[in-house]
Amino acid sequence: MVVLEFLIFFIAFLVFKYFWDNRKFFNLARKIPKSNLDYSFLTLYSFLTADTKTIFEVFDKSFKNKKVCSKSWIGPLFFVGVVEPEDVKIILNSKECIDKPFFMKFLGVLKGTIYGDIKYWHSHRKIINPYFGAKNLLNIIPIFNEKVKTLMDNLQTFEDKGEYDVFHSMSALTLETIMNVMEYDVDIQNQKSEVRSAFVENLERYFDIVTIRCFKIWLYPDFIFRHTKMYKDQLTSISKSSLKFTKHIINHIRQQLTVKNDSNQNEKSKTFIRALMDPRNNLSEVEIEDEVKTMIFTAQDTSSTVTSTALMLLGMHKDVQQKVVKELHGIFGKTLDAPYLDYEKISELHYLEMVINEIMRLFPVVPFILRTNSTDLEISNGCILPAKTNIVIPMFELHRSTKIWGEDANHFRPERFEKENFENIHPYAFIPFTKGPRMCVGWRYAMLLMKIQLANILLRYEVDTRLKMDELDFKFNGTMKICQGYKMSIKERVIS
Repeated sequence: MVVLEFLIFFIAFLVFKYFWDNRKFFNLARKIPKSNLDYSFLTLYSFLTADTKTIFEVFDKSFKNKKVCSKSWIGPLFFVGVVEPEDVKIILNSKECIDKPFFMKFLGVLKGTIYGDIKYWHSHRKIINPYFGAKNLLNIIPIFNEKVKTLMDNLQTFEDKGEYDVFHSMSALTLETIMNVMEYDVDIQNQKSEVRSAFVENLERYFDIVTIRCFKIWLYPDFIFRHTKMYKDQLTSISKSSLKFTKHIINHIRQQLTVKNDSNQNEKSKTFIRALMDPRNNLSEVEIEDEVKTMIFTAQDTSSTVTSTALMLLGMHKDVQQKVVKELHGIFGKTLDAPYLDYEKISELHYLEMVINEIMRLFPVVPFILRTNSTDLEISNGCILPAKTNIVIPMFELHRSTKIWGEDANHFRPERFEKENFENIHPYAFIPFTKGPRMCVGWRYAMLLMKIQLANILLRYEVDTRLKMDELDFKFNGTMKICQGYKMSIKERVIS
């Protein structure tokens, strides 16, 4: 009995000490308005046992229609959602908000500059950033054109065959392209469809597990997680996904190089992977693998999702599709086959760029940007975010705010990106590639590849879908996906 009483007293003392030591944090947190999240047992239970669809719905509901900022406690995790563009600007540019929440470590093999903590990011960004500038862009446009031509040959299989999920074709193209950019020539697009689908499905499964683990607090300790079926599934999915190519790529490049001739290579023409392997950068084998894996995933998943969504939305909105085709015919003539698209021709595709921007506004690949602040941070309304807050920028809500975009914010209208319309929008109200020091370094590459893909497809094919925009459901597993898939049908365009 004495032992039990002592144990109760000791636990009570630890709880009291925790709250006393963190009294400043809790005092500041108390002053922040609550979110829309229902804290009933049923909601908490459904969230902690959730799938990726429920996770998206809960987060979306939590910050919907909030005017300034709002807090949510999910177990011991403290989140603050920030939706005002001026506050978003403060956070994304603050030196105190460069780091990301601790649970990003659950990504495991995808540490990399994009997902790494502040120490990792600081040491790697100077190596990575120069090789994603405009000058190196011109060197890979021929690769983009070549790989898209392969895509066009393979799409003939689906002509007049009814609806199919276009995401697998887009993902195979993007994966093959990024491999080629890394100087590893692998034929993925011409493999059997079930093999291509397996790459995508295993990568999806990996990120499902990572995301669900973030909201199952009892799985945070590694020694517990490693004894679960989820951990075994995670190892299996990563070994069977596209990331398994990493070691092959690195070994292939290493065989081609000697330290002498690569060190003397023109810095402006050196490729991303050669920069990583330059001995002067002093990166370990694990660090090189982390960067390559991260680049494969981010390049594959983001571009594939946007182009798949664009084709599906254009299938829903035939009037917009016709405007895109009109622009393409004005530049390339009335043809089914696009010529080689150089940088100048790509730059002329203004309306197509507006369509892509509108897709990324309505369907941001990353619907929630996560940051954590190292010190207390005051935002525009005088609200102070206590240090070590998990800050959420709900891009899905920011991009659909009626206050910013008007009453038709949920409608697909590319014309809102015309210069005279867009110049009145706050620059931090539209952040598909984020902004600030941790902005996506590959955004120019992504835009070029998406334009080349869509221009080629829409010149040759009329796209259609039976899906309706208001029927779409979403899930979140690191990126936002449409639950129904990206189903569309294609038929050869009739030129009048």
